[in-house]
Amino acid sequence: MNCARLCSFLLGCASVGLGGNAAGQDANVPEQLFPQLDRILRSALQQSPRILARNLDLVIAQADETQAKSGQYPSVGGSVGYSRANEIREGIQGSFTTDILNYNISLNQPVWHWGAVRNGARMGEIRRLIAEQQYREAYRGLAQEVRAGYLNLIIRKLSLENAKFSLKLVEDRLQVAEERLSKGAISGGDIFRPRMDAQQARLNTDRAVEDFEQSRRAYRLLTGGEALRDEDIPAAIPILNGDETIAAQLLAGFLSQKDPQTSGTIVLGRQLEIENLNLAIQRRRLYPMLNFTTGISQNRQSYTLDVSQLYRVEDRFVGVSVSWSMFDGLATRGAIRASLARKQQLQASYRQMTENLAKDAQHAEKDVEFALRQMRIDDRLFDERRTFLEGREGDFKRGTASEADLNDARISFNNAQISAFSSRAGYLQRLGDLLGLIMEDPVLQQIKTGAHE
Repeated sequence: MNCARLCSFLLGCASVGLGGNAAGQDANVPEQLFPQLDRILRSALQQSPRILARNLDLVIAQADETQAKSGQYPSVGGSVGYSRANEIREGIQGSFTTDILNYNISLNQPVWHWGAVRNGARMGEIRRLIAEQQYREAYRGLAQEVRAGYLNLIIRKLSLENAKFSLKLVEDRLQVAEERLSKGAISGGDIFRPRMDAQQARLNTDRAVEDFEQSRRAYRLLTGGEALRDEDIPAAIPILNGDETIAAQLLAGFLSQKDPQTSGTIVLGRQLEIENLNLAIQRRRLYPMLNFTTGISQNRQSYTLDVSQLYRVEDRFVGVSVSWSMFDGLATRGAIRASLARKQQLQASYRQMTENLAKDAQHAEKDVEFALRQMRIDDRLFDERRTFLEGREGDFKRGTASEADLNDARISFNNAQISAFSSRAGYLQRLGDLLGLIMEDPVLQQIKTGAHE
């Protein structure tokens, strides 16, 4: 899809609630916390394999629209034929060689087709609008995956660091145990558990390494960009101080709309409009169609009174033509029945989707609330483990706590940190799902901004 057509589409898209809710603008999204992620999202709009495929869908939809609208314009065509004939005529001795040039060039313009031409053009336009809406939804869905993948990389990186730390502790304990075994301080049975612990820790670390590298490879394929280096991945997900009422405000704003819409209802509504137009076309298939026609033609040479002489006949014509298919073997009846059935299916799907809009939005808002509550709990547990670790560090310096006590406190702190970061990522994900459902995701504004750049 060329840049000019893409910009035209992005500038011309009209979506319900695009950045219209102040609460949506205040909501936390990961790219506000990580500027690098914002750059990744913008790049993904240009280079993600998934978006590139959607660009081709738009090209196809625009080409189909051009074809659908072509019926509104005149069509010009014709034919030319040349041949040389050797004729033997009765009553005349000998043969005659005749050059024959036939041609026909005509212009036809639909005049009255009972709205079929206009409806066909409108159907092509609506299909393009559907493709554009699906493009926007595809990018929003991609943005959610890019956000989740980025947060997951942060957690995977931290998990790998914690696994390496735990492995070092276990290997240090094993080394001490092996030395005691060599001195006869412990028996062979006593060394079994430290060795198994070390093997398990090595396995856990190897798994963490592979999980991290696989997540990084998957993220590169998802975004279409370069693989992120270790130093490019943040070490933490910061504390989120969002307003607990944000989700409720988003829900209230969505439900207060006279006719709330989602991407799904927009697409279904347009598909229903297409089927209504198609039904109107099918119901008039057997009606007479009126066309304007004009052109010029030349027929085969005709004889004069003197059979040895020939002359050409050239016709220039202008007028109207009527075509009328009166019976088509019940094909029209079948087409009407199929169209009516498709219309009823779409109406049922649209009705069901619109009836569930409020419930779906309320459920998404509840998910945000639950994720927020879980995040607050895990943040408090994380703070408690941090305070406990700081206390243990002080005890260790004063000699009132052993190194094992300090290491246990560090491991407990690391686990609480992963839980806290996971809860923060979960909250951001649930909030993004709600924003996407009600079409308030700020990334939609980014698409429009990207069109100007």
